[in-house]
Amino acid sequence: MVVYESTASRSKNPADTTRFDHSLSLLENVGIVVERIMCSDPSDLPADGEAHDIVAENGMEVLPVMTYQGAVVTTASYPTDQDLADFLDVPDGVLSVDRVKGPAMNNDIMPACNCGQKDSCPK
Repeated sequence: MVVYESTASRSKNPADTTRFDHSLSLLENVGIVVERIMCSDPSDLPADGEAHDIVAENGMEVLPVMTYQGAVVTTASYPTDQDLADFLDVPDGVLSVDRVKGPAMNNDIMPACNCGQKDSCPK
């Protein structure tokens, strides 16, 4: 997990920033490290990544951006404790919430079928 942020994004919502900083501290205590990258312009993001494309298209105001396995998960706000717990497989009791599900990555979730054939969908 990587979080791209800026000085401006940190000051946008101080309460959210404080909560996120505290959550990362709790994660570090159990050996889970989230990479944080301070950005001053889009060139600070990997040029071949989805996060770079989003920031280049929408501007620095879209920060913070969280990526997981290279895919953008959140934009314009820090990930919630539930996001952190689920994506990072955090042991129960570490954050303000417990894990409820593993992350859906690599197209694990198939799109819902709306063909009208509930029990015999051809998918």
